Amino acid sequence: MMSDTASIDSVVGEDIWAWLKEFVTVKNAFYHKKFAPCPYARSAILAAQVDVTVYLKGDVRAYIREKSIELRDTPSLSTRVMAFPPRIQFQWGISEFVETLNAELIADNVFLNTGVTKTKTSRYPGPPSKDPYFIVVANRLEAVLSGAEALQRTAYYKDWPRDQYELVVERRERMARRYGKT
Repeated sequence: MMSDTASIDSVVGEDIWAWLKEFVTVKNAFYHKKFAPCPYARSAILAAQVDVTVYLKGDVRAYIREKSIELRDTPSLSTRVMAFPPRIQFQWGISEFVETLNAELIADNVFLNTGVTKTKTSRYPGPPSKDPYFIVVANRLEAVLSGAEALQRTAYYKDWPRDQYELVVERRERMARRYGKT
């Protein structure tokens, strides 16, 4: 079991990078091997526009806010993946906090999504074991919106369940219209 924060930071960071390279950027059977889960991730990684941060301790909400603002203030980055122990996804109000932070940061061209690394098991110490990492992904909103628009002209969204499309694509568009710069 890992005990020091340097080990945790290193191991978790390596896991998240492996997940990005082995799953997120690879053509997937769900998309009939035509698309990766994120068709733009590979080029962003190769251009060094993606980074990974690993939560170690302290106030989770303050961490998410701080790392999101850092992305906003770092023009060379387009995406930041923040990794957390699985238990954080069950923390009371975490999803609502991220949505509130979105309302604040959308005007600054930053959009956050929560998720899990379904294909990568967490190696943070403590329970729950064998669960995936909880992640918060901060992206440049303009890039995500234009990417989604381009993907709508392909078969990318063809097999998405309607509720997933609404939750991901339509929700983001609604929030961008509501909170974005006019």
